[in-house]
Amino acid sequence: MRSMVIGGIILVIALMVATYFVVGDSFSFSGDNFDYINSLTMLGGLAIISITVFVALKYINQIKNDTAGGELVEDKWDGIGEYKNAIPSGWGLMFIGTIVWMLWYLLVGYPTNQFSQIGQYNEETLEHQKRFEEKWRNISSNDLVNMGQSVFLVRCAPCHGADAEGINGKAQDLTVPMYASYGIAGLSYPIEYGKKGTIGTMPAFKNILSETQVKAVASYIISIGDK
Repeated sequence: MRSMVIGGIILVIALMVATYFVVGDSFSFSGDNFDYINSLTMLGGLAIISITVFVALKYINQIKNDTAGGELVEDKWDGIGEYKNAIPSGWGLMFIGTIVWMLWYLLVGYPTNQFSQIGQYNEETLEHQKRFEEKWRNISSNDLVNMGQSVFLVRCAPCHGADAEGINGKAQDLTVPMYASYGIAGLSYPIEYGKKGTIGTMPAFKNILSETQVKAVASYIISIGDK
């Protein structure tokens, strides 16, 4: 046992020396560069390493010298018996403590009706959409067409192509003058709610594009059909 203790002490010293050589410049216990956080980190590391080593030595010694004892349960599994030992008190306290901490975290530490990153993101998204709608509510016809082209290239071009000609029959050719005659209202409906055609089914964009963006895409389609 004495040799194990000596070995543990040597291990602790070796680990701390190695740690200091790796990050020693970050630690200063005096002078103008004193940083109590780094100093506490170093002391905490020393404590953790020391406790870990000596606890491990204690249980290694216990495994080597102690013998099992106690009353066995009647049932056996593959010839392996189980002692009628009570649950360790530490385990029980940790289980109860975990439940208490969970309730505290849920109701006090991080209540569900308070700040959350997801809630903040949703609020900022809605605020951005509101500002977007206000900014482009009275947009000019030229700006509306330019906006529609930008939205079209992102949302519609994967099927209709960047030139809106349908990518060799994959989707409808929107450069046909017929579509320009539908007007903004006639084109906005299939953009918002989708449409099943002879080539395929167009998905609905009502929950993806804003009202202004739908109107802009329709205006862009009309502009390319008028050319």
